[in-house]
Amino acid sequence: MEQERALAAFERKILRKIYRPVKENELWRIRRNDELETIIKGENIVRFIKCKRIRWLVHIERMQDTEFPKKMLYGKLYATRRRGRPKMRWLDDVSTDLRKMGINEW
Repeated sequence: MEQERALAAFERKILRKIYRPVKENELWRIRRNDELETIIKGENIVRFIKCKRIRWLVHIERMQDTEFPKKMLYGKLYATRRRGRPKMRWLDDVSTDLRKMGINEW
């Protein structure tokens, strides 16, 4: 969640540079967030990335079981784990995105 907010803030920063400040009553001001939203019509980088992740998951699911990307996605390592909290996996992120969208079984 924190990464999504940081990515959205970075996107707005870049959009402000692209679309430049506006002149109102002889004063220049930067564009507000709601103005940026109307310019990009509700599309944002976080939604775009989630969409591409889900598309890639569907692509991998359609592959044969012998294909390398599918083996890597569902493969298991038989080694001891490091101490501490386990790292988030790509599949965990995609599953979370799907759960937020209301898709429980894929």
